[in-house]
Amino acid sequence: MRITMSPQDYATAFRLLAMTGRHHENIGQVFEQHVLPKLPPRPSLLDVGAGPGTVTRRLAPHFGAITLLEPNREQLGAFQLEGARIVHTTLEGYDSPERYDVVLCSHVLYHVPLEDWGGFVDTLLARVKPGGYCLIVLGAARGQNYELHRDFTKTVISSAQLLDTLKRKQLPHEVVPVVNGFSAATLEEMVTLCRFFVLEDCYTAEQLAALSADEARGLEEKIRRHAERCHTADGVYRLEQDEDIVLLARP
Repeated sequence: MRITMSPQDYATAFRLLAMTGRHHENIGQVFEQHVLPKLPPRPSLLDVGAGPGTVTRRLAPHFGAITLLEPNREQLGAFQLEGARIVHTTLEGYDSPERYDVVLCSHVLYHVPLEDWGGFVDTLLARVKPGGYCLIVLGAARGQNYELHRDFTKTVISSAQLLDTLKRKQLPHEVVPVVNGFSAATLEEMVTLCRFFVLEDCYTAEQLAALSADEARGLEEKIRRHAERCHTADGVYRLEQDEDIVLLARP
């Protein structure tokens, strides 16, 4: 027995993440309250690792110029926003001298080796105009989804490592805690979502391939127990995810 995610499972997980999460609204509200009043009229935005463009669309009415960086061409395949420029590349591969009033980097650092975080933050800040802001969003080391991850691995990547990095680099910053969350109508949908988080974030492909049939069954049963605990009184399955939005001002 191998524990895997089918294309249908991935489609279900991405649908639940996109359709039920509060991520884009959380970022929008924090931006409007903490950053927008300090910016010039019609500022510029660079969204690094824009994914499907949900956050960009939420922020778009505030900006006069928008650039989205996303290396996965499938992510922005159906995205349309008048005046927005899409570049299919990573931050490191973005060959442009342009700088922006706001640089957003949401849930991207998980894919960057931890030892490279300092340099990655420097590259983000180098894209920010003087007087502008960099916003970095990561899951926090607290809350329901963090505990789900901690039950399967002791090396959870979270905002805690980012805050340590900023402290070492002596970079002033502000942390705004928010709560994201996902919901599912059925147990099987929530099992799929929990399986997605566990398999994507807690195991390598090599580790999963090395599991015995009994270990794979045990892992699947453990995931299902977590999903069952997401059942709420109104019959919906809910999984909350604490996040930190870290604001760095560029002098």
